[in-house]
Amino acid sequence: MFYCSKETAPYISIFRFCLKEDKMIISQSKIDYALTLVRPAAEEILQAVGMTWGPQWVEGVVSVPGLNDFYFHLGRRCDEWDPEWGEKKDFREIAKCKLRLAKRLRMNTSTAVALFSWLLEEGDYLYPGGIYRDGIACAASGAKGRVDESLSEIVVSAIIMVAQLEADARKEHKQMLI
Repeated sequence: MFYCSKETAPYISIFRFCLKEDKMIISQSKIDYALTLVRPAAEEILQAVGMTWGPQWVEGVVSVPGLNDFYFHLGRRCDEWDPEWGEKKDFREIAKCKLRLAKRLRMNTSTAVALFSWLLEEGDYLYPGGIYRDGIACAASGAKGRVDESLSEIVVSAIIMVAQLEADARKEHKQMLI
């Protein structure tokens, strides 16, 4: 169960999860919820001047221990590739490569490229956009690299927040065993 306390539920709008059965602290439904929380901010960021080089959406992937990788998109996806953007890019595939690098080195991809370039392997991208924090990795691709990486940070922060709130609620309800 995703528990809601009387104090926290009104502030974080998690009523829809109060009846959801999940034994693990974090699950795909909770990752989806975290993405729902960040989506409005991500759309604003991707619409702001200077945040993208063309497309105004990103494809992403998140890796959480014990779960399959979870794919997502943020922003307003366009079905047609604008020729002004240059060669068509597979953002999902690039995000997967960024995720592999972040997981392998257990650090953000911008840090890996800037400070540990000798650890890069064939197939690694030099683009920023992947992050690793506390066992969770996330990568996004489609905007400018720094924006990709910031969006990944936002997603991971939201996942951690949802997990921490779940743990707090379980403790409050004396459900101490996962």
